[in-house]
Amino acid sequence: MKRVNFPLLIGSVILMVLLALSYFPEFFTDRDPIHEEPPRYIEYEKDGEIVEELSVNPMRPNTINLMGTDDAGRDIFARLVYGTRNTMRLGFFIALFRMIIALPIGIFAGMGRKTLSRIIGFFNTFFSAVPMLIFSYIVLNFNYFYRMQMEKSIVAFAIVLALVGWSKLAGIIEDVTKRIMAEDFIEGELAIGKTKTQIIFQNVLPHLIPHGVSQFFKEMAMGLFLVAQLAVLYVFVGTTREVGAMAFRANYRMGLEPEWGGMLSRITNDVMRFEEVWWVSLFPVLFFAVAIMGINLLGEGLRLEFQKRTSRVISTIRKGISSLSPKLLYLQIRDIRKYYKPVLLKAGVFAFILLYLFMPRYQSIVDYDIDGALNHLDALSDVKYKGRASGTEGGYQAGEYILSELNSLGYQTEVTEIPFYDGEPSPESLKVMAPLTVQQGTITLSFENGTRKTYRLHEDFTLFTIAREELLGAAEGEFYYAGTATTEDNLGKVTSEKSVFPITEHYIRELLSSTGSPFSVEKMRGKNTFGEAEKREFMVQFMLLDEYSSVSNAYLHKTTTIIPFDEMREDLYEGFAEAEITFSYPELPRHNGRIIQGFLPGSGFSKEKPGETIVIGGSYDGVYETGDISPQSAAPASALLTLAKQTAELENPLSKSVSFVFWDNQYEIKKNTNEEGSEYFHRELLKTIDLVVSGGYYYYELNYPGMEDTDTLNIVSFPAQGGRKPSYKIGRRMEDLMTDMKIPYRRFQSIFYDTSTSSSLGVYDMVTRSVLDMRLNGFFSVGIGLSQPKGMGTVMDQREKLNVLLLNRIGQVMLDNLTMNEELMENGESSELKLEVAK
Repeated sequence: MKRVNFPLLIGSVILMVLLALSYFPEFFTDRDPIHEEPPRYIEYEKDGEIVEELSVNPMRPNTINLMGTDDAGRDIFARLVYGTRNTMRLGFFIALFRMIIALPIGIFAGMGRKTLSRIIGFFNTFFSAVPMLIFSYIVLNFNYFYRMQMEKSIVAFAIVLALVGWSKLAGIIEDVTKRIMAEDFIEGELAIGKTKTQIIFQNVLPHLIPHGVSQFFKEMAMGLFLVAQLAVLYVFVGTTREVGAMAFRANYRMGLEPEWGGMLSRITNDVMRFEEVWWVSLFPVLFFAVAIMGINLLGEGLRLEFQKRTSRVISTIRKGISSLSPKLLYLQIRDIRKYYKPVLLKAGVFAFILLYLFMPRYQSIVDYDIDGALNHLDALSDVKYKGRASGTEGGYQAGEYILSELNSLGYQTEVTEIPFYDGEPSPESLKVMAPLTVQQGTITLSFENGTRKTYRLHEDFTLFTIAREELLGAAEGEFYYAGTATTEDNLGKVTSEKSVFPITEHYIRELLSSTGSPFSVEKMRGKNTFGEAEKREFMVQFMLLDEYSSVSNAYLHKTTTIIPFDEMREDLYEGFAEAEITFSYPELPRHNGRIIQGFLPGSGFSKEKPGETIVIGGSYDGVYETGDISPQSAAPASALLTLAKQTAELENPLSKSVSFVFWDNQYEIKKNTNEEGSEYFHRELLKTIDLVVSGGYYYYELNYPGMEDTDTLNIVSFPAQGGRKPSYKIGRRMEDLMTDMKIPYRRFQSIFYDTSTSSSLGVYDMVTRSVLDMRLNGFFSVGIGLSQPKGMGTVMDQREKLNVLLLNRIGQVMLDNLTMNEELMENGESSELKLEVAK
């Protein structure tokens, strides 16, 4: 009776299930693995009866979330299903890299290379004294690994875990090679004159490969076990970020993409309250346990199968290796009449490999019109618009240009005004942080060593804010200040008669209102003071930001804030100087800000009933310019206009409605006020709620291409907030498109702060305000390009230095998403919309 190889049978079944979960996750769950469930009533079985209760996250297993949710409200079963592919890839690469290192070293060590044998012994001894878990934990805790996107993170982790674990596998291969070399038939091979290389390929490898295949799966299982152990120690693959930045409140890091290890990062806390949240840890542990057991059983089953007397594996491998011999192919070609079948087969395989490697596998349906984008950029950079500063005549006329283009393309346009005055236009009715433009100004500094220097506005420094009290009290001429610029250490040198101008690295605001953004109505109350031992009131401050040299508009606030550039900044780091400051009376806003929308209904939809809408946004305003007009700030609007034109001219209408939004008063991301375009759109007018009620929306932000010589595109994405849409699959499809296009990219799923300025200004280094604002009620939001390129708004910002390659790629990626992302354009029925919105 034939005995059943149960380890092989059970292991094969488990492996097939894992492969099915990896490649066909949508067959097992319709939940989005990154969607965050809001608190809601759930139904679950208790004591044999279905009960209903109001639940917050983590929710226990219920009729919708089969395995419950985690702390963030994400469906555990969906994350396990979608995470299978990432986790299995990690285990596969760990085993593969270990085999790549161990196989040649083990073979040569087994054939008598004593140096290699000593190296294997040293590594085995070292990792016996220092457990590989601890060593891996130390290495993988470097910050470098925290910000890697999943694909690169998997490879990086696999390399590290392979380097710490290859020696045991190499020792096994060495022992097997020694046994093979001790066989009698090896002496016969040497006697007929075979070289060591021939013996390796014709004798050692055929006997070694069965052991290697079996051991490969066991190494994969051991790799997964190590991954699970590291996750318990709070180390896991993929991008991490502080959970406190998300829609719920917590204070720990987590991974955003589905992967089993990241689901165990809270296990030490969850075990302590296991009875309350048992499902959060139990199901990921079970998945790990079944996968490790199954892969181990498969490896053991293969070993048993290969050791059978009737096994023909070794002879088959020997025939396969010998058939790959170039010499054999040459002899077969010489006698092709006899051997035409194997020659044709090999030629066909070789041709297929060449086609696979070199044949283009991707072609955009529509090529992005980069020439059209550059034409728009040149038009919007024209000197007549003077930088398109919000509220100015130039900014208004730039908006008219955009409206004219959209109307000519057949878009249904809408203009939303952003008022900069509370009532009739006057200095008294200006809103907090209303944009102002100042044409001229100088600062003269006299230092203790007798040196005296004069600096010019827009060249050596920029005005960030202007004191409201001074604006209301000044005649329309110029401002003049005289006093002492000083750090707190030198404050004692300034007599009480002299005005103090603090030199700091942050925006000084009233201490009683030190939380949140400093640029609000609340922060306008009271007087700002400087110093601890002796409080000194002030009206002017110097804010030193390292490497900051971008020209800014001025904004109305409590104090006059000056940001020096380069040489002036270095001079002020000395900490003490007598200062005389003059600048002309600012030009007040002549127009309201304007958010411009162009709407194109999808097939079967209308403006009144738009259905799900793809909202694509970008800023069109810049800053007041006195000299050469910087083109960088016009890039998003130029890309949007070109994309709008090509979308309108598509032969087949899109299945979803599209809305192009041009944000005004958005350019300066170092401010954060209700009068920013997206902020006003979302928080003041609640327009995003209208979009939710009418069908929901996806938001894409086209950002800046930058001026640096790089071809790497930044992608910043956020998880779903407003509905159970396939956000994860849409995002993955977008990345597949970029991979097929061979576009190098970096994807971030986190808010990265610019550490030099975040504490004082709330400057986001990787993401614009509109991406943050629009994400709160949308299915998701994605930023494409740079949010704040280095050199933007500086003397380096010139047309000939614009990164045209990235501008083209920004447009092409978005155009391909509209025309080729079947996940985004799928015409399935909308899921039930949740109207709990974050305001």
